[in-house]
Amino acid sequence: MRRRRPTPLRLFAWLASLTAAWFLNAARAGERPNVVVIISDDCGYNEFSLHGSETFSTPRIDSIAREGVLFTEGYTSGTVCSPTRAGLLTGRYQNRFGHEFNIPPVYSESNGLPLTETTLADVMREGGYRTIALGKWHLGYAPTFHPLSRGFTDYHGFLQGARSYFPLDEPTVLNRLLRDREPIPETFDYMTDELGRAAVDYIVDAKDTPFFMYLAFNATHGPNHATEADLEAVGEGPGNQTHRAMTHALDRAVGMVLDALELQGLADNTLVFFINDNGGVRGHDNTPLTGFKGSTWEGGMRVPFAVRWPAKIPAGQVFTKPVISLDIFPTAMAAAEIETPPSEPLDGVNLLPWLTTPTAPPDTRPHQTLYWKNGSRWAVRDGDLKLVVSAREQGGRPRRQQSETPERAAGLFHIPNDPAEQHDISAEHADDVARLTRMYEAWKKDFPETPWAPNRRADAP
Repeated sequence: MRRRRPTPLRLFAWLASLTAAWFLNAARAGERPNVVVIISDDCGYNEFSLHGSETFSTPRIDSIAREGVLFTEGYTSGTVCSPTRAGLLTGRYQNRFGHEFNIPPVYSESNGLPLTETTLADVMREGGYRTIALGKWHLGYAPTFHPLSRGFTDYHGFLQGARSYFPLDEPTVLNRLLRDREPIPETFDYMTDELGRAAVDYIVDAKDTPFFMYLAFNATHGPNHATEADLEAVGEGPGNQTHRAMTHALDRAVGMVLDALELQGLADNTLVFFINDNGGVRGHDNTPLTGFKGSTWEGGMRVPFAVRWPAKIPAGQVFTKPVISLDIFPTAMAAAEIETPPSEPLDGVNLLPWLTTPTAPPDTRPHQTLYWKNGSRWAVRDGDLKLVVSAREQGGRPRRQQSETPERAAGLFHIPNDPAEQHDISAEHADDVARLTRMYEAWKKDFPETPWAPNRRADAP
Protein backbone atom coordinates (compact mmCIF):
# COMPACT_ATOMS: atom_id res chain seq x y z
CA MET A 1 0.00 0.00 0.00
CA ARG A 2 1.41 3.34 -1.04
CA ARG A 3 1.90 5.81 1.75
CA ARG A 4 0.30 9.19 1.10
CA ARG A 5 2.74 12.03 0.94
CA PRO A 6 1.83 14.90 3.24
CA THR A 7 0.40 17.83 1.37
CA PRO A 8 1.61 21.33 2.25
CA LEU A 9 -1.75 21.97 3.89
CA ARG A 10 -1.51 18.87 6.06
CA LEU A 11 2.10 19.67 6.93
CA PHE A 12 1.09 23.21 7.89
CA ALA A 13 -1.78 21.88 10.06
CA TRP A 14 0.55 19.43 11.79
CA LEU A 15 3.15 22.09 12.50
CA ALA A 16 0.44 24.47 13.67
CA SER A 17 -0.93 21.89 16.10
CA LEU A 18 2.55 21.24 17.50
CA THR A 19 3.21 24.95 17.82
CA ALA A 20 -0.12 25.52 19.55
CA ALA A 21 0.56 22.70 21.97
CA TRP A 22 4.01 24.10 22.71
CA PHE A 23 2.64 27.56 23.38
CA LEU A 24 -0.18 26.14 25.52
CA ASN A 25 2.27 24.18 27.63
CA ALA A 26 4.55 27.19 27.87
CA ALA A 27 1.64 29.35 28.97
CA ARG A 28 0.63 26.81 31.57
CA ALA A 29 4.21 26.64 32.82
CA GLY A 30 4.26 30.41 33.00
CA GLU A 31 1.16 30.36 35.16
CA ARG A 32 2.82 28.30 37.85
CA PRO A 33 3.46 30.61 40.79
CA ASN A 34 6.79 31.32 42.34
CA VAL A 35 6.91 30.58 46.06
CA VAL A 36 8.89 32.70 48.52
CA VAL A 37 9.14 31.78 52.21
CA ILE A 38 10.64 34.55 54.36
CA ILE A 39 11.64 33.72 57.94
CA SER A 40 12.69 36.15 60.64
CA ASP A 41 14.52 34.95 63.73
CA ASP A 42 13.73 35.36 67.44
CA CYS A 43 11.72 38.57 67.01
CA GLY A 44 9.28 39.48 69.75
CA TYR A 45 5.57 39.14 69.01
CA ASN A 46 5.06 42.85 69.69
CA GLU A 47 8.02 43.97 67.57
CA PHE A 48 6.01 44.38 64.36
CA SER A 49 3.50 47.08 63.51
CA LEU A 50 1.79 44.10 61.85
CA HIS A 51 0.37 43.46 65.34
CA GLY A 52 -0.23 47.09 66.16
CA SER A 53 3.10 47.91 67.77
CA GLU A 54 3.70 51.64 67.98
CA THR A 55 7.35 51.12 68.95
CA PHE A 56 8.45 49.01 65.97
CA SER A 57 7.61 50.12 62.43
CA THR A 58 7.55 47.35 59.80
CA PRO A 59 5.59 48.75 56.82
CA ARG A 60 6.99 46.38 54.18
CA ILE A 61 6.31 43.28 56.25
CA ASP A 62 2.86 44.69 57.11
CA SER A 63 2.12 45.00 53.38
CA ILE A 64 2.23 41.21 52.97
CA ALA A 65 -0.72 40.90 55.35
CA ARG A 66 -2.50 43.96 53.97
CA GLU A 67 -2.27 42.57 50.43
CA GLY A 68 -3.18 39.06 51.54
CA VAL A 69 -3.94 37.39 54.86
CA LEU A 70 -2.91 37.99 58.47
CA PHE A 71 -3.09 34.89 60.66
CA THR A 72 -3.94 36.05 64.17
CA GLU A 73 -3.36 32.58 65.62
CA GLY A 74 -0.28 31.52 63.67
CA TYR A 75 2.08 29.02 65.28
CA THR A 76 5.38 27.31 64.62
CA SER A 77 5.82 23.60 65.26
CA GLY A 78 8.92 24.17 67.38
CA THR A 79 9.78 26.56 70.17
CA VAL A 80 13.43 27.04 69.11
CA CYS A 81 15.27 27.60 65.83
CA SER A 82 16.41 24.28 64.35
CA PRO A 83 13.32 22.17 65.18
CA THR A 84 11.01 24.76 63.63
CA ARG A 85 13.06 24.78 60.42
CA ALA A 86 13.02 20.98 60.32
CA GLY A 87 9.23 20.98 60.66
CA LEU A 88 8.67 23.72 58.09
CA LEU A 89 10.84 22.10 55.43
CA THR A 90 9.32 18.64 55.90
CA GLY A 91 5.70 19.56 56.66
CA ARG A 92 5.87 17.10 59.56
CA TYR A 93 6.16 17.45 63.30
CA GLN A 94 9.93 17.32 63.74
CA ASN A 95 9.45 15.19 66.86
CA ARG A 96 8.39 12.32 64.60
CA PHE A 97 11.97 11.97 63.34
CA GLY A 98 13.88 12.92 66.47
CA HIS A 99 14.66 16.55 65.66
CA GLU A 100 13.32 17.94 68.93
CA PHE A 101 16.25 20.11 70.02
CA ASN A 102 18.67 22.59 68.51
CA ILE A 103 21.68 21.06 66.78
CA PRO A 104 24.81 21.76 68.87
CA PRO A 105 27.16 24.30 67.27
CA VAL A 106 29.95 21.79 66.61
CA TYR A 107 30.84 20.06 63.35
CA SER A 108 29.28 16.61 63.16
CA GLU A 109 28.87 14.00 60.46
CA SER A 110 25.73 12.63 62.14
CA ASN A 111 23.77 15.59 63.57
CA GLY A 112 21.32 17.06 61.11
CA LEU A 113 17.90 16.86 59.51
CA PRO A 114 17.56 13.09 58.93
CA LEU A 115 18.30 12.02 55.38
CA THR A 116 15.19 9.85 55.44
CA GLU A 117 13.03 13.00 55.35
CA THR A 118 11.81 14.60 52.13
CA THR A 119 12.08 18.39 52.07
CA LEU A 120 9.84 20.93 50.37
CA ALA A 121 12.86 21.77 48.22
CA ASP A 122 13.04 18.12 47.09
CA VAL A 123 9.41 18.19 46.04
CA MET A 124 9.56 21.57 44.32
CA ARG A 125 12.76 20.69 42.47
CA GLU A 126 11.23 17.42 41.27
CA GLY A 127 8.27 19.48 40.10
CA GLY A 128 10.47 21.60 37.83
CA TYR A 129 11.23 24.52 40.14
CA ARG A 130 14.55 26.20 40.72
CA THR A 131 15.07 25.96 44.48
CA ILE A 132 17.03 28.71 46.21
CA ALA A 133 18.04 28.86 49.88
CA LEU A 134 19.49 31.95 51.53
CA GLY A 135 20.65 32.78 55.03
CA LYS A 136 20.69 30.72 58.19
CA TRP A 137 20.59 26.94 57.68
CA HIS A 138 20.97 25.32 61.16
CA LEU A 139 19.97 21.85 59.93
CA GLY A 140 23.36 20.16 59.90
CA TYR A 141 26.94 21.08 59.03
CA ALA A 142 28.42 18.07 57.21
CA PRO A 143 28.22 18.00 53.39
CA THR A 144 25.44 15.43 53.48
CA PHE A 145 23.22 17.90 55.34
CA HIS A 146 24.14 20.92 53.20
CA PRO A 147 21.22 22.70 51.44
CA LEU A 148 22.50 21.50 48.05
CA SER A 149 22.17 17.95 49.38
CA ARG A 150 18.61 18.56 50.61
CA GLY A 151 16.88 19.61 47.42
CA PHE A 152 18.16 23.13 46.81
CA THR A 153 19.81 24.10 43.53
CA ASP A 154 21.38 27.30 44.92
CA TYR A 155 22.58 28.50 48.32
CA HIS A 156 23.88 31.79 49.71
CA GLY A 157 24.22 31.85 53.48
CA PHE A 158 25.84 30.27 56.52
CA LEU A 159 25.35 26.91 58.20
CA GLN A 160 25.43 27.78 61.91
CA GLY A 161 22.50 29.02 63.98
CA ALA A 162 23.99 32.48 64.58
CA ARG A 163 26.90 34.65 63.53
CA SER A 164 28.07 38.27 63.41
CA TYR A 165 26.07 40.67 61.26
CA PHE A 166 29.34 42.28 60.22
CA PRO A 167 32.17 40.70 58.18
CA LEU A 168 34.45 38.33 60.06
CA ASP A 169 38.21 38.47 59.73
CA GLU A 170 38.56 34.76 60.47
CA PRO A 171 35.23 33.00 59.93
CA THR A 172 34.92 29.37 60.94
CA VAL A 173 33.78 26.44 58.83
CA LEU A 174 30.33 26.82 60.42
CA ASN A 175 29.73 30.56 60.30
CA ARG A 176 31.52 31.63 57.11
CA LEU A 177 29.45 32.98 54.23
CA LEU A 178 28.97 30.42 51.45
CA ARG A 179 27.91 30.62 47.83
CA ASP A 180 26.67 27.11 47.13
CA ARG A 181 29.41 25.06 48.86
CA GLU A 182 32.29 27.49 48.55
CA PRO A 183 33.24 30.23 51.03
CA ILE A 184 33.24 33.72 49.57
CA PRO A 185 34.99 36.91 50.73
CA GLU A 186 33.15 38.77 53.46
CA THR A 187 32.97 42.11 51.71
CA PHE A 188 29.39 42.97 52.65
CA ASP A 189 28.39 45.76 55.02
CA TYR A 190 25.61 44.15 57.09
CA MET A 191 24.28 40.59 56.88
CA THR A 192 20.58 41.47 56.71
CA ASP A 193 21.17 43.72 53.71
CA GLU A 194 23.49 41.14 52.16
CA LEU A 195 20.77 38.48 52.23
CA GLY A 196 18.20 40.91 50.82
CA ARG A 197 20.50 41.90 47.95
CA ALA A 198 21.39 38.28 47.21
CA ALA A 199 17.69 37.39 47.11
CA VAL A 200 17.12 40.20 44.59
CA ASP A 201 19.93 38.88 42.39
CA TYR A 202 18.44 35.39 42.39
CA ILE A 203 14.97 36.75 41.55
CA VAL A 204 16.37 38.62 38.55
CA ASP A 205 18.34 35.58 37.42
CA ALA A 206 15.42 33.16 37.86
CA LYS A 207 12.62 35.37 36.56
CA ASP A 208 11.99 33.24 33.47
CA THR A 209 11.49 29.97 35.34
CA PRO A 210 9.32 29.11 38.33
CA PHE A 211 11.34 29.24 41.54
CA PHE A 212 10.99 28.39 45.21
CA MET A 213 12.96 30.68 47.51
CA TYR A 214 13.62 29.94 51.19
CA LEU A 215 14.96 33.16 52.70
CA ALA A 216 15.97 32.64 56.34
CA PHE A 217 17.17 35.89 57.89
CA ASN A 218 19.14 35.67 61.12
CA ALA A 219 17.59 38.99 62.15
CA THR A 220 16.91 39.69 64.91
CA HIS A 221 18.68 36.75 66.60
CA GLY A 222 21.71 37.70 68.69
CA PRO A 223 24.33 39.06 68.65
CA ASN A 224 22.67 42.45 68.89
CA HIS A 225 24.41 44.23 66.02
CA ALA A 226 23.05 47.28 64.22
CA THR A 227 24.58 49.80 61.86
CA GLU A 228 25.07 53.38 62.94
CA ALA A 229 22.80 54.47 60.10
CA ASP A 230 19.96 52.27 61.33
CA LEU A 231 20.44 53.35 64.94
CA GLU A 232 20.22 56.94 63.79
CA ALA A 233 17.19 56.18 61.60
CA VAL A 234 15.11 54.77 64.46
CA GLY A 235 16.44 57.29 66.98
CA GLU A 236 16.16 57.20 70.73
CA GLY A 237 12.78 56.41 72.15
CA PRO A 238 10.72 53.64 73.71
CA GLY A 239 11.93 50.07 73.55
CA ASN A 240 15.40 48.76 72.87
CA GLN A 241 17.03 50.97 70.24
CA THR A 242 19.25 48.18 68.89
CA HIS A 243 16.29 45.81 68.49
CA ARG A 244 14.38 48.55 66.69
CA ALA A 245 17.34 49.24 64.40
CA MET A 246 17.77 45.54 63.58
CA THR A 247 14.04 45.25 62.84
CA HIS A 248 14.24 48.37 60.66
CA ALA A 249 16.95 46.64 58.59
CA LEU A 250 14.90 43.43 58.42
CA ASP A 251 11.89 45.33 57.10
CA ARG A 252 14.08 47.09 54.53
CA ALA A 253 15.47 43.75 53.29
CA VAL A 254 11.98 42.27 53.00
CA GLY A 255 11.09 45.36 50.98
CA MET A 256 14.00 44.66 48.62
CA VAL A 257 12.47 41.26 47.85
CA LEU A 258 8.96 42.63 47.35
CA ASP A 259 10.27 45.41 45.09
CA ALA A 260 12.27 42.94 43.00
CA LEU A 261 9.18 40.80 42.44
CA GLU A 262 7.28 43.91 41.36
CA LEU A 263 10.01 45.16 39.02
CA GLN A 264 10.31 41.76 37.33
CA GLY A 265 6.55 41.53 36.83
CA LEU A 266 6.31 38.56 39.21
CA ALA A 267 4.45 40.03 42.18
CA ASP A 268 0.92 38.99 41.21
CA ASN A 269 1.83 35.37 40.64
CA THR A 270 4.18 34.83 43.56
CA LEU A 271 3.00 33.18 46.78
CA VAL A 272 4.84 34.94 49.61
CA PHE A 273 4.88 33.71 53.20
CA PHE A 274 6.30 35.66 56.12
CA ILE A 275 6.78 33.97 59.49
CA ASN A 276 8.98 34.25 62.58
CA ASP A 277 10.75 31.03 63.59
CA ASN A 278 9.60 30.89 67.22
CA GLY A 279 8.53 33.15 70.04
CA GLY A 280 10.63 36.13 70.99
CA VAL A 281 13.73 35.50 73.04
CA ARG A 282 13.96 36.79 76.60
CA GLY A 283 14.58 40.52 76.53
CA HIS A 284 12.39 41.08 73.47
CA ASP A 285 8.80 42.33 73.61
CA ASN A 286 6.30 39.46 73.50
CA THR A 287 3.35 41.51 74.77
CA PRO A 288 0.65 40.36 75.38
CA LEU A 289 1.80 36.75 75.40
CA THR A 290 3.11 34.70 78.29
CA GLY A 291 6.51 33.06 77.96
CA PHE A 292 9.43 33.29 75.56
CA LYS A 293 11.37 31.22 73.06
CA GLY A 294 11.78 27.66 74.32
CA SER A 295 8.54 27.51 76.29
CA THR A 296 5.23 26.01 75.21
CA TRP A 297 3.25 29.01 76.40
CA GLU A 298 1.90 31.18 73.61
CA GLY A 299 4.99 33.36 73.80
CA GLY A 300 7.13 30.39 72.81
CA MET A 301 5.55 29.55 69.46
CA ARG A 302 2.78 31.99 68.55
CA VAL A 303 4.32 34.22 65.90
CA PRO A 304 3.77 36.84 63.20
CA PHE A 305 2.47 34.92 60.18
CA ALA A 306 1.15 36.37 56.91
CA VAL A 307 0.75 35.33 53.28
CA ARG A 308 -0.10 36.98 49.98
CA TRP A 309 -0.72 35.80 46.41
CA PRO A 310 -2.47 38.65 44.59
CA ALA A 311 -3.50 36.51 41.62
CA LYS A 312 -5.39 34.04 43.81
CA ILE A 313 -5.83 35.25 47.40
CA PRO A 314 -8.15 38.22 48.08
CA ALA A 315 -6.45 41.01 50.00
CA GLY A 316 -7.25 42.35 53.43
CA GLN A 317 -8.22 39.08 55.13
CA VAL A 318 -7.79 38.37 58.82
CA PHE A 319 -7.84 34.63 59.54
CA THR A 320 -8.65 33.83 63.17
CA LYS A 321 -8.40 30.02 63.22
CA PRO A 322 -5.15 28.27 64.26
CA VAL A 323 -2.60 27.58 61.52
CA ILE A 324 0.96 26.30 61.84
CA SER A 325 4.26 26.53 59.98
CA LEU A 326 3.78 22.90 58.86
CA ASP A 327 1.04 24.17 56.53
CA ILE A 328 3.53 25.97 54.29
CA PHE A 329 4.69 22.70 52.68
CA PRO A 330 1.31 21.40 51.43
CA THR A 331 0.09 24.91 50.57
CA ALA A 332 3.13 25.57 48.38
CA MET A 333 2.82 22.13 46.81
CA ALA A 334 -0.85 22.73 45.98
CA ALA A 335 -0.13 26.18 44.54
CA ALA A 336 2.53 24.65 42.29
CA GLU A 337 0.08 21.90 41.26
CA ILE A 338 2.49 19.20 42.38
CA GLU A 339 0.41 16.14 43.13
CA THR A 340 2.98 13.49 44.08
CA PRO A 341 3.15 13.55 47.89
CA PRO A 342 6.24 12.71 49.95
CA SER A 343 6.56 9.11 51.11
CA GLU A 344 5.66 10.05 54.68
CA PRO A 345 2.29 11.68 55.46
CA LEU A 346 2.31 15.41 56.11
CA ASP A 347 1.01 16.97 59.32
CA GLY A 348 0.41 20.33 57.66
CA VAL A 349 -2.65 21.04 55.53
CA ASN A 350 -3.21 22.99 52.32
CA LEU A 351 -4.57 26.39 53.40
CA LEU A 352 -5.66 27.53 49.92
CA PRO A 353 -9.30 26.37 50.26
CA TRP A 354 -9.69 28.75 53.21
CA LEU A 355 -7.64 31.61 51.78
CA THR A 356 -9.03 31.70 48.25
CA THR A 357 -12.63 31.37 49.44
CA PRO A 358 -13.14 33.86 52.26
CA THR A 359 -16.82 32.86 52.45
CA ALA A 360 -15.92 29.38 53.76
CA PRO A 361 -18.18 28.35 56.65
CA PRO A 362 -16.96 30.05 59.85
CA ASP A 363 -17.15 26.82 61.85
CA THR A 364 -14.52 25.06 59.72
CA ARG A 365 -10.84 25.20 60.58
CA PRO A 366 -7.66 23.76 59.07
CA HIS A 367 -6.69 22.05 62.34
CA GLN A 368 -8.75 20.70 65.20
CA THR A 369 -5.69 19.74 67.23
CA LEU A 370 -2.09 20.98 67.40
CA TYR A 371 0.81 19.67 69.52
CA TRP A 372 4.14 20.94 70.82
CA LYS A 373 6.97 19.20 72.65
CA ASN A 374 10.36 20.54 73.73
CA GLY A 375 11.73 18.07 76.25
CA SER A 376 9.54 18.10 79.35
CA ARG A 377 7.72 21.19 78.11
CA TRP A 378 4.64 20.35 76.11
CA ALA A 379 1.23 21.61 75.07
CA VAL A 380 -1.90 20.49 73.24
CA ARG A 381 -4.43 22.77 71.64
CA ASP A 382 -7.74 21.14 70.78
CA GLY A 383 -10.29 23.54 69.37
CA ASP A 384 -10.20 26.62 71.59
CA LEU A 385 -8.73 24.85 74.63
CA LYS A 386 -5.00 24.58 75.27
CA LEU A 387 -3.35 22.47 77.94
CA VAL A 388 0.23 23.50 78.68
CA VAL A 389 2.91 22.00 80.88
CA SER A 390 6.04 24.12 80.88
CA ALA A 391 8.79 25.81 82.79
CA ARG A 392 6.91 29.05 83.22
CA GLU A 393 8.81 32.27 83.64
CA GLN A 394 7.54 34.13 86.65
CA GLY A 395 5.54 37.15 85.58
CA GLY A 396 5.32 35.78 82.05
CA ARG A 397 5.73 39.02 80.11
CA PRO A 398 8.86 40.76 78.87
CA ARG A 399 7.99 44.05 80.52
CA ARG A 400 8.13 42.54 83.98
CA GLN A 401 11.15 41.48 85.96
CA GLN A 402 11.93 37.88 85.09
CA SER A 403 13.25 35.18 87.37
CA GLU A 404 16.12 33.11 85.98
CA THR A 405 14.81 30.15 88.00
CA PRO A 406 11.69 28.81 86.31
CA GLU A 407 8.91 27.13 88.22
CA ARG A 408 7.01 24.09 87.04
CA ALA A 409 3.52 25.01 85.99
CA ALA A 410 0.54 23.66 84.11
CA GLY A 411 -2.77 25.07 83.10
CA LEU A 412 -5.78 24.88 80.83
CA PHE A 413 -6.75 27.99 78.91
CA HIS A 414 -9.43 29.17 76.48
CA ILE A 415 -7.09 30.79 73.97
CA PRO A 416 -9.45 33.04 71.95
CA ASN A 417 -10.71 34.60 75.21
CA ASP A 418 -7.36 34.47 77.00
CA PRO A 419 -4.38 34.63 74.60
CA ALA A 420 -2.15 35.79 77.46
CA GLU A 421 -2.91 32.53 79.36
CA GLN A 422 -3.64 34.32 82.61
CA HIS A 423 -6.82 32.50 83.65
CA ASP A 424 -6.30 28.82 84.37
CA ILE A 425 -9.62 26.94 84.05
CA SER A 426 -8.27 23.46 84.72
CA ALA A 427 -10.09 23.14 88.06
CA GLU A 428 -13.47 23.61 86.38
CA HIS A 429 -12.59 21.37 83.42
CA ALA A 430 -10.82 18.36 84.89
CA ASP A 431 -12.29 16.08 82.21
CA ASP A 432 -10.74 18.21 79.47
CA VAL A 433 -7.37 18.15 81.23
CA ALA A 434 -7.49 14.35 81.34
CA ARG A 435 -8.68 14.13 77.71
CA LEU A 436 -5.96 16.42 76.34
CA THR A 437 -3.32 14.61 78.40
CA ARG A 438 -4.38 11.31 76.85
CA MET A 439 -4.22 12.86 73.38
CA TYR A 440 -0.70 14.12 74.01
CA GLU A 441 0.48 10.75 75.35
CA ALA A 442 -0.92 8.97 72.28
CA TRP A 443 0.66 11.50 69.93
CA LYS A 444 4.18 11.14 71.32
CA LYS A 445 4.32 7.46 72.20
CA ASP A 446 6.40 6.36 69.18
CA PHE A 447 8.76 9.31 68.91
CA PRO A 448 12.47 8.44 68.66
CA GLU A 449 15.08 10.02 70.88
CA THR A 450 16.97 13.00 69.52
CA PRO A 451 20.44 11.74 68.45
CA TRP A 452 22.20 14.83 69.82
CA ALA A 453 21.93 15.73 73.48
CA PRO A 454 20.33 19.07 74.35
CA ASN A 455 23.51 20.35 75.96
CA ARG A 456 22.63 24.02 75.79
CA ARG A 457 19.86 26.25 77.09
CA ALA A 458 16.67 26.09 75.02
CA ASP A 459 17.08 29.65 73.84
CA ALA A 460 20.70 29.29 72.75
CA PRO A 461 21.61 29.52 69.04
